[in-house]
Amino acid sequence: AAAHAAGMRCVAIPYVAAHADDPAFAGAELLFRGGQEEFTAQAALDVLAAGRGR
Repeated sequence: AAAHAAGMRCVAIPYVAAHADDPAFAGAELLFRGGQEEFTAQAALDVLAAGRGR
């Protein structure tokens, strides 16, 4: 919510995959449900780049 309030996009990477359903992650444009093992820089950059020029 804080990222959106500041006009930013949000990418979430839970440190424990079991916590991926936590409501705190609900507003993220991109959630790597499997944590760091699932993370790819390209996917994160694609989401962040999509927010430019809003």
